[in-house]
Amino acid sequence: MIDATGTKFDEADGFQSMHADYPLDKYFSMCDVEKFRDFKYFVEQVNLRAEWQKGLAESYEFEEYALNPDTEYFHPMITYDDRMVYIAENIVGLSDDDLSMYNKIGNTIISHFYGARGIHQICTRTNDVKKAHVDFENYFTSGERERIRYNLTLARPAGLAIYGSTELRTSLWGAANKYQRERFGDDLEEGTNAKHPGNVMDWVAGLGEDGMFERLMNCETISDAFKELTSHEGIGNYYGFHCSTSNSVNPGLKWTNDDNFVKPGPGAQYTLRLLFPDAPNSVINSGDLVVWFRHNQNFFGFDKIKIHESAHNVLDYKGDKMLQKDQTEMMTYGSEVGMCQYGIFCKLRNDRKACDRRVVTRAGDKDIEKMLNIAEMNLKPQPSLEEFFI
Repeated sequence: MIDATGTKFDEADGFQSMHADYPLDKYFSMCDVEKFRDFKYFVEQVNLRAEWQKGLAESYEFEEYALNPDTEYFHPMITYDDRMVYIAENIVGLSDDDLSMYNKIGNTIISHFYGARGIHQICTRTNDVKKAHVDFENYFTSGERERIRYNLTLARPAGLAIYGSTELRTSLWGAANKYQRERFGDDLEEGTNAKHPGNVMDWVAGLGEDGMFERLMNCETISDAFKELTSHEGIGNYYGFHCSTSNSVNPGLKWTNDDNFVKPGPGAQYTLRLLFPDAPNSVINSGDLVVWFRHNQNFFGFDKIKIHESAHNVLDYKGDKMLQKDQTEMMTYGSEVGMCQYGIFCKLRNDRKACDRRVVTRAGDKDIEKMLNIAEMNLKPQPSLEEFFI
């Protein structure tokens, strides 16, 4: 076979794809094999770095500054993505007695719609990650809405980020603010307005109230979940796909992160144009190239990337595996993520300043309860000298 650069690869003729509907020759003539090998180098380095960061390797060496330990990339393996692991271990991996399926879905959605890793602890003012959950079932009737909105107003004076820094949320904010105006009006109680940080939470709770969570429970595939999510104003292809995959770690739902369905975001589309220089935009935007790669990744050497045994799956509260498949190779979702991150790497490769700006907002080991309590105390009116002596 001959790739897009005109290079002949005799070994491609006898290669066996992992899926009959995606043979190697389907898109081989459109791809740049050497660029794919550079993509493999990037994923391998990110994997080695992740193992070192988790204490699974003694050292990590890098030749390119863009691969230094502090420049952040999301790992293509769902079990190495700290947000996905957080969702698995502290939300969907709990028993239904501790957290209902309805609330598992709602709390999973806000983890991505807000983005900051400590969003659950901040909005509930709870350090215990296994108890820091929003009650979406009773959100509008139990005082939960007021509690959550108040805590979110304290985040900024407390110096706590509630939004992730690597994603655009314009469409989410637009839909949430519109929902706020239509349901509660512009002029609310003192300290709130139509752009309150709690508006996204209200909007998600409203989507649940309108039946979206139940409909997601009945979805059979990630494509079904995507269609349900994107049927709502403000949720486009990017958040529709990634919210679907966030929920895929939930063992109570039917779809997986390896379904043959992808809606590549702008970052992945940028990379697809590098990897497939001869592919038309219609094919790039369809996601079919990502699925093709997933089933032919071994031709490009991705089988040489070994995933540590500890990251093959995630265990629930009973010690049972939560993911339907052990994560030992690039799954469909991870393939899209890897492509997106490789595109970022290509842009950062010769820009040290841009590398240093590439960070992810994390709560780390902060005492969030204490920080919010201090912020609350500082915002209270201080007594006058006369009142002090009364």
